[in-house]
Amino acid sequence: MPKHKPKRGNPTIDMTAMCDVSFLLLTFFMLTAKMKPAETVVIDTPSSISETKLPDVGTFTIMVAPDGRTFVDMAGQHTRKLLIDNLNERHRMGLTEEEKLKFSISGSFGVPFNRLKQWINLDNASRDKISTGIPIDTLDVNKSELAEWIHNARLAQFQMKQEGKVKDEYVMVLKADKETPYPAVQKVINTLVDINVNKFNLITNMEADPNKMEAKK
Repeated sequence: MPKHKPKRGNPTIDMTAMCDVSFLLLTFFMLTAKMKPAETVVIDTPSSISETKLPDVGTFTIMVAPDGRTFVDMAGQHTRKLLIDNLNERHRMGLTEEEKLKFSISGSFGVPFNRLKQWINLDNASRDKISTGIPIDTLDVNKSELAEWIHNARLAQFQMKQEGKVKDEYVMVLKADKETPYPAVQKVINTLVDINVNKFNLITNMEADPNKMEAKK
């Protein structure tokens, strides 16, 4: 009796479902991704062997440009919105709800209070032209606009934490260019000390630790 041999054919895999899922995921990430705002100032930090890593979220960053201008940036749209609500009322800047929303999603800035409204309504290319830096008064901390930004931003972040909208208070970060004159950096440090912010991080580029390299030889 002859043996029955089943017919052999090339196996086929239906890729339709996988393609559909791939395009759905791609569309989801394209629609939900948030573009990082362009930096107003470029900082080339000095290098060090420190391996301490900063958190990805929850930072308040003070930047000092090579020419000594001071900029700030802070994480958290809700915190930024509350902060600008409070400062707009105190300094009577006359910001509309649309302008306050623009500020809440913008990046770093470095202008006095009286030019913030103008800065908000400019495009990124024009903002640098009026960015003279946030004023610092080292003789009277009550007149220092940098001190006021830091103090009120920390209060706003603390309130957000109390309401359960953020997990932690701000981690203070100081980022200065390697060409920045030290007196300009010292002004910022003195301001932090004057308002009792005695713990902050300095951002540097990581370089190889010569002691560890020697140990590997």
